[in-house]
Amino acid sequence: LPYETDGIVIKVDNLDLYEEIGYTVKVPKWAIAYKFPAEIVVTKLRDIIFTVGRTGKIIPNAIMDPVIISGSTVSRATLNNEDYIVGKDIRIGDVVSIRKAGDIIPEVVEVKKERKSRMPFVGFYHYGVYNLVRRSRRIYCK
Repeated sequence: LPYETDGIVIKVDNLDLYEEIGYTVKVPKWAIAYKFPAEIVVTKLRDIIFTVGRTGKIIPNAIMDPVIISGSTVSRATLNNEDYIVGKDIRIGDVVSIRKAGDIIPEVVEVKKERKSRMPFVGFYHYGVYNLVRRSRRIYCK
């Protein structure tokens, strides 16, 4: 196709057969949808910065070398929270795989272990972010 698409729907091409083929509780049996796997690209993570959401939640963001994913240029991705960064062992200087979750929001899928940085993530407080309070796995401004 001459345009981007994230999936395809296949339908029976005979309206007279729709009632005969029938329906489930939620969907028709005469049509089925397939979603294509998200495009995954590799880039270098240059920095981790922090933004404050409207509720005061501190959100870590990956700053990366720009890459094109699904027709748009991406140079930032959310890192969700500190546990996400530590759990995936994400470090500044790492080579990472990214994709658009739901074909919209860029996310880090994995760190390429063979191209790992030696500088570990040391947490919010090291970066000069103060007056914080932890609630569950999230960190908020006071």
